[in-house]
Amino acid sequence: TGSYVALFSDLKRHDMGHTLADARPLDGLPAAAFLTRPLWGLADSAPYLHDGRALTLDEAIVAHGGEAEESRNAYAALNDDGKRDLQIFLLSLTRMPRLRVVQ
Repeated sequence: TGSYVALFSDLKRHDMGHTLADARPLDGLPAAAFLTRPLWGLADSAPYLHDGRALTLDEAIVAHGGEAEESRNAYAALNDDGKRDLQIFLLSLTRMPRLRVVQ
């Protein structure tokens, strides 16, 4: 039997735009290409982004470009309540075990 883990990731590399590009990319990889990290455990991983430059989820989301530009723009179009709701959801993604009551 296996286990199901809601990673919230496609585990593929994507172009995240020039703002997030690495100053020193890995050999053979474009500077703006990043592996989609699982959002599972995001609540336990601040600061955010590959180099820790985003102190808040808002900063991390707004920094995305490239293939994530459409998602970033959708986030930017949300009102404050919508942004807060999304951030609360993201901060609920922890690796800590949940209490289960079995009767």
